[in-house]
Amino acid sequence: MFYHARNTKATCPGKLQHYRRGGKPMKKLSRIAALLACLSVLALVFAGISAAQTPDGFVVTIIGSGNPQLSPKRANPSALVQYRDKQFLVDCGSGAIASMLKTGIQPGKITNMLFTHHHTDHNADYWGFAIGGWGHPAGRRLLNLVGPVGTKTLHQITLDFYKTDLDYRTKVVGLPEEGMRTNVNIRELKGDTEAFELDGVRITTLAVPHTLETYAYRFDAGGQSVVISGDLTYTPKFAPFAKGADIIVFDGQMSVDFSDLPPKAAEMIQRNLLKSHISNPEIAKVAADASPKKFVLTHLAGTMDLAGNKKLYGDAGYRGEVIEAQDGLRITP
Repeated sequence: MFYHARNTKATCPGKLQHYRRGGKPMKKLSRIAALLACLSVLALVFAGISAAQTPDGFVVTIIGSGNPQLSPKRANPSALVQYRDKQFLVDCGSGAIASMLKTGIQPGKITNMLFTHHHTDHNADYWGFAIGGWGHPAGRRLLNLVGPVGTKTLHQITLDFYKTDLDYRTKVVGLPEEGMRTNVNIRELKGDTEAFELDGVRITTLAVPHTLETYAYRFDAGGQSVVISGDLTYTPKFAPFAKGADIIVFDGQMSVDFSDLPPKAAEMIQRNLLKSHISNPEIAKVAADASPKKFVLTHLAGTMDLAGNKKLYGDAGYRGEVIEAQDGLRITP
């Protein structure tokens, strides 16, 4: 049950109202009794909010639905995969921190950060995530990092570049080293596929073709599954890897019309991006072959013909739901 302040008259100890019965004033409640009553109501309210925010299974929140082109409407790619009270942030491009805060997500509460690859549109906000999420009395004191080779270097560069800043925060402000300089676990991925458990969720990785080392992630727990593709060109390995997932968040770079660019530039960019991003007819094939309940297109700019994409994917044999990602969108299985 939710209590809305605009529908409720609140009184504070010391300013208690008098109630009358039969024209005679009743005794004023004691301050202690009133305080206990207020605390009881607040406990119920916050318990309700907490229960509402903790899902029974998976929830995916699109933090950033854009691509390298900076936009006021879309942050760079980033998605938060939540299973019950455990959170996994996949990628953290420019604008991701601001988008998280607008969505009500606190970076300092996220202890698991996974990178699909190390292009700037997927990791540019890491410094803000790492230092900002740690640098508070209630900030994180544990950080688990997963990603391709280079993830250790990214974190070490952060420590080296901001050494004076971090020294100030630990030695003067009094923040602990844990979660920034210590108690940081880094797993660099190697090979075609790996599987491991993190915070009670089984995570499987798949190397996918892009312009540099890139991994897709599959999260499995409680009979549900979520897949984040990262950027990729077509590979026949992806559909079996993602088969039967409840939600796939997929590279939809080529599912839009590039109408935000001048015509000649749009034609050139479309042609060149096919070297690093999967074509829309190939996206349709992946959707049909993997057959998730929900297929979410991200890494977007320009304008999407969602109805046209639904028809294209349906003609290819996909029978699930096609969704255009938007910053702040929450998706459940």
